[in-house]
Amino acid sequence: MLENEKDWGADLISLPRDQWTLGNLLAEKAKRNKGKTFLLFKDQAITFDEFESKANQAAHALTALGIKKGDKIGVLLANCPEYLFVWFAISKIGAVMVPFNIEWKGEILSYILTHSDTRGAIVQQDLMPQLKEALAGRDLDFYVVKSDGNAPVPDGTRDLKDFFMGPDTFTSPAIAPEDPFQIMYTSGTTGRSKGVLRSHEYVMLRALRALRVFGYTPEDIFYTALPMYHGNAQNLTTLPALFINGKMALGVRFSASQFWEDIRKHKATTFNYIGAMIAILYKAPPTNQDGKNHHVRFARGAGAPADLIPDFERRFNLEIVESYGTTEGGSINNRPGDRKIGSMGRPPYYNEAKVVDDDDNDLPAGNVGEMIIRPTDPTEIWVEYYKEPDATDEKMKDGWFRSGDLAMVDEDGFFFFKGRKKDAIRRRGENVSAQEVEMVIDRHPAVMESSVFGVPSELSEEDIMAAVVLKPGQALSPEQLIEYCQKNMARFMVPRYVEFLEELPKTPTFRTEKYKLVKRGVTATTWDREKITR
Repeated sequence: MLENEKDWGADLISLPRDQWTLGNLLAEKAKRNKGKTFLLFKDQAITFDEFESKANQAAHALTALGIKKGDKIGVLLANCPEYLFVWFAISKIGAVMVPFNIEWKGEILSYILTHSDTRGAIVQQDLMPQLKEALAGRDLDFYVVKSDGNAPVPDGTRDLKDFFMGPDTFTSPAIAPEDPFQIMYTSGTTGRSKGVLRSHEYVMLRALRALRVFGYTPEDIFYTALPMYHGNAQNLTTLPALFINGKMALGVRFSASQFWEDIRKHKATTFNYIGAMIAILYKAPPTNQDGKNHHVRFARGAGAPADLIPDFERRFNLEIVESYGTTEGGSINNRPGDRKIGSMGRPPYYNEAKVVDDDDNDLPAGNVGEMIIRPTDPTEIWVEYYKEPDATDEKMKDGWFRSGDLAMVDEDGFFFFKGRKKDAIRRRGENVSAQEVEMVIDRHPAVMESSVFGVPSELSEEDIMAAVVLKPGQALSPEQLIEYCQKNMARFMVPRYVEFLEELPKTPTFRTEKYKLVKRGVTATTWDREKITR
């Protein structure tokens, strides 16, 4: 921790540094804020101490199943209070949570289940079929099912509601701040998704730093409709609200028709977004309530279309604050009242950033190159990929985190996103590995090869396009290919655009020249899934 953080954070956490764990944080906050509401969900209001009691009960139940420190527990739940309860229960045991995206299925889910060494899963009832399919005849040690209320949980599983009936105090084993509490899988590289090991101490530091950089207060009510299985909802909403002794309002999912109703109902003062949310809210028909009867000071996120921001702010009476961050570590931030529209912001006090060429030479202002970032504190560990030390070393070369993103910095030190150096697609807040989509498409019996890439989206960020070459004599329609994709990959990975080609452009060494396909983009012969489904 930086020296100036020690004094600044003392009023928010009284624990000595060697006791910085998520379980201890919750226990301290429950004691300090007994009877005070922390979590708002639909019509529920859950206090800090009720939250602690539920986490303790779930910790006892998991321990009774044989879970011990270091065991990996998969969580496959949509947004609900139980997500937070089991997250902190797992942390109190010293076990490691593996948050599963509820849209993962097929090969990708199967790979992550195996790679993560997941022992058991906490899963909502309607997602059991896709979990079982991904296991392909294998079995986990246990399944804890959140019932949908319409039928008993399947035979051989435990009912999650029974987890909240035991003792409401729990004594944790010895857990060090640097111990992992989570493996979060991130796409965006040229290969398989990688599991980022995240320690108790590191995510607690991220929360403290977010509070300082953005000026949150104990009176703030943090709203998110982003999924709890993502770092955004965990690190930029849950933990900052917990640290500052504030409130957190959790939406089930993002819905343009429900969004402002939730904001007003919960009296939210701030919310987090992804760029597509801003575009969707802006495109909704204006009402006489736009910008009225809400308490939001500012919204924080990434990818908002710069040309919409001024009108959006006037219409909805709030400030849009763009930032940049990664699962692995590091951030670039605008701040409320100190920003430049169109930029990601400037490096905060806890990390530095620069733009370099392919030979790692520093580039002057106005030039585009790869953005690399490193912590101000050289002892701070950002990146550790589970079971992949070589990938860890490559990503943190010479102490600098290689973002894989292209950027330009201006004379005032503001960074501007200019695209992706790596073979990845950013679609509506999700990083999609092009290679993982290609792997699924290429397994179709009619497909010889494919190339997947991003094309500009009218909502912000990118949409996914697949250029596909069929085997000689084979026939396949775009609709048939998309149906196959929907069965075998997460919804956010399914291409919007499909183009069948006679061949892909290749180098003399037979590597696909994807940049030529990107330059070609959407053409008159490209099939567009959204035009078909409208």
